[in-house]
Amino acid sequence: MSVSVKKLGAALALLASTFAAGLANAGSAEDLLHNFAKNRQFAEGQFTQVVVAPSGQIKQKGSGEFAFSRPGKFRWEIKKPYPQLIVADGKLVTNYDPDMQHATQKPMGNAMDSTPAALLFGNADLNKLFVIKDEGSKDGMQWLSAKPRDKENLFDTVRIGFENGLPAHLDIVDALGQTTKLDLTQWKFESRRPAAYFEFKTPPGVDLIQTQ
Repeated sequence: MSVSVKKLGAALALLASTFAAGLANAGSAEDLLHNFAKNRQFAEGQFTQVVVAPSGQIKQKGSGEFAFSRPGKFRWEIKKPYPQLIVADGKLVTNYDPDMQHATQKPMGNAMDSTPAALLFGNADLNKLFVIKDEGSKDGMQWLSAKPRDKENLFDTVRIGFENGLPAHLDIVDALGQTTKLDLTQWKFESRRPAAYFEFKTPPGVDLIQTQ
């Protein structure tokens, strides 16, 4: 064997050992979740979603944009196939359906606790709201599952896959066994959106219903 081949083999071995050490020090998915909640105060990006019935039949596909600004502000806007907006300004949560010219609004309070949104965008102690379990690595991602401690919650469990330290995929299973699959992409952290971006201004002709 030539010296150059030996050197190449040694270099590859060193690269492999360095990569393995990096994986060992990457931390668990739960560590990644807590680091994301602590260190990412603002972000925005794009998402795609697929809703799957318990039978496996695809019920709906969609895509849109999201943004959050801690504490308490987030915006989830479905663009296709039918527009819909969920926006929270830290005090109020509004669900707006442009096609129906209808919006519902209620005080935020603890409404977002124990929801999938709280896992990514909230500020509460996640371990008090959820039972979180690491599920190891699969498909190039580090996974965890979270179940709400509130037994009356509308969703049963959520699995989150982290890629490069960011939540990249979510499987949200509701109480009826329906699964919403989300892919989060195009993350941006450069500049924080103004507060007005997370406020709902009622368009002319829209029926706004405020509840408690």
